[in-house]
Amino acid sequence: MLCRIHEKSLFLLIVLHLILYSCEVSLSDKNPNPFILGYFTGNEESYASLQAYSGGLDMLSIDVFNVQDDGTIVQYDDLGAADYANEHGIPAYACVSNYRGEPLYDFDPTLARAAILTHRDTFLSQLVEIAQDERYTGINIDLESIAYSDDIETDRAAFTSFIQELAARLRAMGKQLIISVPAKSAESPDDDWAYPYDLAALGQAADYLQLMTYDQHGPWSEPGPVASLDWVEAGTAYVAELVDPAKLLLGLPAYAYDWDLGAYEAGEEDAVADLYWTDIPKLLALPGAQVGRDTAADSPFLRYSLEGDEHIVWYEDTASIRAKASLVGRYNLGGIAVWALGQEDAGFWQAALEPLQAPLD
Repeated sequence: MLCRIHEKSLFLLIVLHLILYSCEVSLSDKNPNPFILGYFTGNEESYASLQAYSGGLDMLSIDVFNVQDDGTIVQYDDLGAADYANEHGIPAYACVSNYRGEPLYDFDPTLARAAILTHRDTFLSQLVEIAQDERYTGINIDLESIAYSDDIETDRAAFTSFIQELAARLRAMGKQLIISVPAKSAESPDDDWAYPYDLAALGQAADYLQLMTYDQHGPWSEPGPVASLDWVEAGTAYVAELVDPAKLLLGLPAYAYDWDLGAYEAGEEDAVADLYWTDIPKLLALPGAQVGRDTAADSPFLRYSLEGDEHIVWYEDTASIRAKASLVGRYNLGGIAVWALGQEDAGFWQAALEPLQAPLD
């Protein structure tokens, strides 16, 4: 344990030195100590980032597990991430989702139904089997788009019941449970994306709620910020009134969205492209690129033209990440969760970690 504390402190001091931040007190000297959760997504870039920044991680969620139509779970190659985490003293969590690949390439409500309702016993048994692997500290449930019936109240109750049973089983094994939940600042049955998550009940059952305080806008919407500061804070303040703030991990996005405006206005598929944090400097350097900022949202954007097509990109920069990370101290949150390793660089970590140096109230 002392070795991990020293390793993390050294990592933070090196990062902060890069931005001339003079502080002799590391995170390990603060009480409480904000946790830093990173998401590993199963590719070489993500593994390289894990190696580069492992000294600053307290938790690693390994997102290579998908539920199937029959309630079973398929695990894809983690490239040795679980072993690496164990060798470096980082608690690892198996992240299990209802993401479906070809042809959907999205979170699938039919898979959520299989997991939560029709094949619940199979799914629970598979989760327990994964948790028995000594390399894992616990499970991270990332079931999204879970309104799968015509009765959203039933969907909400079913998910809560499922989580309560899973939490009890894991607790009996000495294992932990993280639940990824969407950001929201009110309860509305008309919101079929966020309403099925009973945050108060889920927060009571789980060890941590990972707040997906991102994807405010994306391929499903008009152009806009990935995570505007006012939207993130509203969602954070709301859940912090319902759940012990020490259980909350604030999601920070290391990605952007690029709207091809002509294709978007024509209603074409694939009008919006996913970008990494590390892609942005290349776009900023394009001839004629115009940078702007929504000051109310504290979110930057840029416009550029490529082969006659006009684009707008909403992205994050060091100022926007720093501002969101500051909410950890303001609301006494448990820490941050970075989506995702391999999409960021040292500049992202500098911005995310600097506010965590301030003592929590």
